[in-house]
Amino acid sequence: MRHLADGSAVTLHVARAGDGLAEAALFASQYHCDAVAEIDSSVAVIARAPLLAALHGDAESSLAFAADLSRQVRNLRWQLELRNIRSARERLLVWLRLQANPDGVVTLDRPWTVIAPELGLSHEVVYRTLARLTAERRLRRKKDRVQLI
Repeated sequence: MRHLADGSAVTLHVARAGDGLAEAALFASQYHCDAVAEIDSSVAVIARAPLLAALHGDAESSLAFAADLSRQVRNLRWQLELRNIRSARERLLVWLRLQANPDGVVTLDRPWTVIAPELGLSHEVVYRTLARLTAERRLRRKKDRVQLI
């Protein structure tokens, strides 16, 4: 996450098991983001010089690293597009559709209080919107699952 001048914070990336994070720090003299573990996590730290040397000497690893960075760029672009949707209702519905499996089920791997800032919404707005969508029978909710209708 990055802390903004107004005191708020924005989530820039959500890393999951096996993902890298803070790769941009490889090519920056300073890096102005914080990694926050929302769940119990183990993190391996790889020093800059050995990593760059390994990438320099291994084309296959370099291509895999580039592919991962490309995936992150696509995800950031998607996040920007999502935040340009003004309606909280539509923003949440688009997010749910993109996360859903072919049966329209979204299995949550983190709480709504963590997802909300990723959407650029407060958790209160997310909970109110989920309640309205449930009342409108647009979705059904269980503990860690949402079924789009």
